[in-house]
Amino acid sequence: MQKVHDLLPTAKSALHLHILTDQPLSTCQKVLAGIRRENLDLVIALLRSEHGREVLFTLMGDAEPDWFVRYRKQLDVNAARRTYDEALRQIDAMHREIVR
Repeated sequence: MQKVHDLLPTAKSALHLHILTDQPLSTCQKVLAGIRRENLDLVIALLRSEHGREVLFTLMGDAEPDWFVRYRKQLDVNAARRTYDEALRQIDAMHREIVR
């Protein structure tokens, strides 16, 4: 839960977790303090939140089932494609400057 804690703002992190997951504030405080283990509803809410991917990677740790390996590779492909597309845009912009 420490890695999830690191995703939250440092000030009032339990309140942010409460708002993000709709779990009771006291539960969020206890989970972040390490007094209570996270429950399934909390984990599901975190996975469905804006931090879902980071939470998934934290939960998976070093596990490498085939589907997760493919998922990570697809993320790498997507990132490479974005980089490639941006490079093409820059090349096209430079080319337009030359042919003016």
